[in-house]
Amino acid sequence: MKKGRRRRLQWVAVSSVAAVAVAGCGSSSHSSVTTATSASTTSVATTATVAAAPGGQGGETNGVTATTITIGQIDTNSGPLPGGAQKSFDALKAYVAYVDSTGGVDGRMLKLLQEDDGFNCNTYANDLKGFTSATFASVGSFVLLDACGLPVLKANPTFPDIQGYVLDGALLNLPNVTAPSPAPYGYPTTGAVWIKDKFPADITHTASLYVAAEVSSANNISSAYKALGFQYVYSRGIGLSETNFTSDVLRMKADGVKIVDLGAMSAGLDADFIQQAAQQNFHPDAIVSAVAYDPSLFKLIGSVNADNVYMPLLFPMYLGQDLATNPELATMTTWMDKAKPGEVPDLYAVTAWESGLLFTQALKAEGPNPTRTGLLNAISNITSFNADGLVPTANPGGKQGATCMVIVGVSGTKFVRLDPPTQGFECNGTYHHITAAQSG
Repeated sequence: MKKGRRRRLQWVAVSSVAAVAVAGCGSSSHSSVTTATSASTTSVATTATVAAAPGGQGGETNGVTATTITIGQIDTNSGPLPGGAQKSFDALKAYVAYVDSTGGVDGRMLKLLQEDDGFNCNTYANDLKGFTSATFASVGSFVLLDACGLPVLKANPTFPDIQGYVLDGALLNLPNVTAPSPAPYGYPTTGAVWIKDKFPADITHTASLYVAAEVSSANNISSAYKALGFQYVYSRGIGLSETNFTSDVLRMKADGVKIVDLGAMSAGLDADFIQQAAQQNFHPDAIVSAVAYDPSLFKLIGSVNADNVYMPLLFPMYLGQDLATNPELATMTTWMDKAKPGEVPDLYAVTAWESGLLFTQALKAEGPNPTRTGLLNAISNITSFNADGLVPTANPGGKQGATCMVIVGVSGTKFVRLDPPTQGFECNGTYHHITAAQSG
């Protein structure tokens, strides 16, 4: 895998999906990925006013009529990851239905085109190119090979691409690409601050396991912890098919490890480690992993006690625990249930819904005669955004992500809020920036 290509999935519960994506990125059959890779080592561009491009592909009002505005969404939802981001599709479809139920935006109803790139570089690039003429903007996409769209987006500098989450850093250099929380290289320190405050004597005996293909994600996370004095005495990147961590557990136990960082693994791999640690009578004070916040965790670990598992989340507790205190989460859940009764939101759903909110906020700010340039300039002026309280505040206009988190713990077989204990987000950290080279 080339340096800097797949840089994080740093704060998201998608490591199992990302690991497959990373492995695929090294394929020599995707020449456009190789091109995008070399560009991803550049730094994130600062906010700038976008000037309209004269002529060329993608007009200023494509996708806009007197009564409708058409947006497009592309997800990786088939190929080696069948159904992987289905709830992203479902959530944006539900959001469009919700907006249209209120009369649309400035009298125009929203229409939605959705495409599945099938984890294929050329398919994604072609779908995105089609959107430049068929839609007004791309909104809420979650594409594992998103660097494949870089040539199309460069060629269409006024075509807005509001991604659910930007995976390749090169894209954030483009003035027409952003996300609700477009985090640059690095990671928030908020979770590390909380763990350090709770276990101050333990931080000199930290260990990590991570999916080797996700080394950039591991580096982003560990950089924030190391900045606060955490010392990693053991660290290993595992293969995609590994499930036996007994030797790692025994090494950690012998080294006196007190804190284990599993932030660049998956919920399934976390469960394997938790079980095997218990089998070897290894009970670190803290196992830290946002990806453990997954409805399958308790089923996977069985009767093993997981009360030492801590999950710093850059999202609300979207599995249902925050419904009563987060009105926007409740709205999203209600409208998704209308579209698919019984459907529970996931991370992909949250990123799609908040992308829709960012789009409509900018569209309303632009006024009744929308242009793509006007939309991009409106987004550049949105420097404080929390999706109506759904997520921690970020700066999409300045291309800076959130630093606030919810610290989640385990009590028996339930996820529980630890900080803040009732609602909202803890904001006692900063964003620890690193370079693309340090990210790996």
